[in-house]
Amino acid sequence: MHIIRKASKIPVRNRTEILVVGGGPAGFGAAVSAARAGAKVTLVEQGGLLGGMWTFGLLSPFFDNWHHDGLNRELREKLSLRGAWGGRKEMTFDQNEMVMLLDEYVTSLNIDVLLYTMGTEPILDENLLKGIFIQNKSGTQAILADIVIDCTGDGDIAARAGAPFKIGRETDGAFQPMTMMFKIGGLRKGYNRDDLRSWYDILIQRIPEKEILAEIPYNNPALITLPRQGEALIQWTHIQQTLGTNAEQLTAATFEGRRQIRKAFEYFKLVRDQLGDVYLLDLPAVIGVRETRRIIGEYVISDEDVKNGTVQPDTVCHVRFGVDIHEPCQTEQTCWKHPGFDIPLRSLIPLKIENLMTAGRCISGSFSAHAAYRVTGDCLKMGEGAGAAATAAIRSGRSIRSYAKMLREK
Repeated sequence: MHIIRKASKIPVRNRTEILVVGGGPAGFGAAVSAARAGAKVTLVEQGGLLGGMWTFGLLSPFFDNWHHDGLNRELREKLSLRGAWGGRKEMTFDQNEMVMLLDEYVTSLNIDVLLYTMGTEPILDENLLKGIFIQNKSGTQAILADIVIDCTGDGDIAARAGAPFKIGRETDGAFQPMTMMFKIGGLRKGYNRDDLRSWYDILIQRIPEKEILAEIPYNNPALITLPRQGEALIQWTHIQQTLGTNAEQLTAATFEGRRQIRKAFEYFKLVRDQLGDVYLLDLPAVIGVRETRRIIGEYVISDEDVKNGTVQPDTVCHVRFGVDIHEPCQTEQTCWKHPGFDIPLRSLIPLKIENLMTAGRCISGSFSAHAAYRVTGDCLKMGEGAGAAATAAIRSGRSIRSYAKMLREK
């Protein structure tokens, strides 16, 4: 059954040079980089915070942070000055301080930010993207832009505009499970801050692991210590075969994630002598979605690029984080190393649609390549690259596709 919606006039809220959709690591990087380059920027974020999985999802460590300069280094140094950086292997941070730090960046740069606002539909003239419709407490509005950068993680704007995409493994379409992080307090004083899982190894000596896996189907959990003593994040829950671009499945996965968290605390009681009397300190506002759409771009980063460490003439990010696959339908995790590979600007430019870029985990790459570049340090870095390239393209009077071609042919 369908309902025909009455045609209506939609007010244009503003026109901008660069419109960034999504305020997570990639979107934050894109907006700040473009604003620093002198562009007029509007940033749209569906929640009430910037930071995406850093802040809504309680995601830490900040993987591939130490390998990048620019905003990666800046955030690390500023958080350190606030006593909000450290923890396991000097890679974790305090989420609340991160929220306030990101606020300071966008306000100091006078970036036009809309929180509590969802980018709903692209505004197209055939294959030319002219902006997007947004929905918020003010109703439906339009924002027009020279270039739109889709940093939604799921490639929502790109997919709705008609850009081609893939989901899952090339062999069978299976995709990585979701994880709901959670924060604990009361961790035993003196607990080794770099000890991920000795508590789990003891737990499976006290209760059959098959019983645990029947409740929480993942056998490589991690306790990730935070800068403040006694606090840690737990990466343990696994919700398999649920797709983050399906509203019903995403909702069901969220309830299942919280069910698994409650079960985890029953198991923590069995290793109280190892952990202490830990308690639930914080639940995330969103579940962690590892994988949905990979928008097909001018260049698809291949498995061979990863294995061979391919260097690109138009690189925006050099990835050093290893391939990290949480197996789609099993309890195992598959990891392998590589020499480091480049993400080219072309992988951020979708096929078919003009004036559109992507940044973050939805860029153009293989299943295995995605399993390396999806971490937040790389998403932040490619967002920086996208914002800078978009501004340079506008200033040069070129389309982003033409600008990328020029870089490649230099």
